[in-house]
Amino acid sequence: MLTRLEAVNQIMVAIGESVILQEIEGAGDYANASAVIDAETRKVLAKGWSFNTEIQDLSPDVDGIVTVADNVLSIDPVDPGLDAVQRGARLYDRKTRSFVFTAPVEVRVILNFPFEDVPYAVQNQIVAMSAKKYQRGYVSSDTLDNYAREESAEAGADAADAESDVDDYNILDNPDLAYLRRRSYRGPL
Repeated sequence: MLTRLEAVNQIMVAIGESVILQEIEGAGDYANASAVIDAETRKVLAKGWSFNTEIQDLSPDVDGIVTVADNVLSIDPVDPGLDAVQRGARLYDRKTRSFVFTAPVEVRVILNFPFEDVPYAVQNQIVAMSAKKYQRGYVSSDTLDNYAREESAEAGADAADAESDVDDYNILDNPDLAYLRRRSYRGPL
């Protein structure tokens, strides 16, 4: 796992700057690179990974309002008959045009986590994307941009590979492809 300081230093090395020896909040390069890491972390996690996607039951409060946690990046009701979306920090029912719910709602949520709580392969992808963004915003070198693009592509492929290992994807277990499992055996003619 990478610490924030290690991630910032990888960005500094990628743009040809010297490393930072100590975390100093609000200080120049550290603060700028750290802010880019936070933005890229949200961007990468918003896609949804096995480690930050889960099913939750959200219960309405006494007024029938379902509050959505601050760390939720995306929310989708599991029940296809429910047309609910997030509006601000609340769940909104588009069918009834109301924020009021009478029963708990089962939803699939994609959660945001701090950079330090993200798996290593995804951290590498975040750092590579952050280095590319930092380089474009603060240095603007075509040579460094080509290097950053290559690093970002490789890190993205590594993260996708790690995700497929962890989540055990299998075409035969995918409910979206269930029609492929139909059997059409008719016996000998």
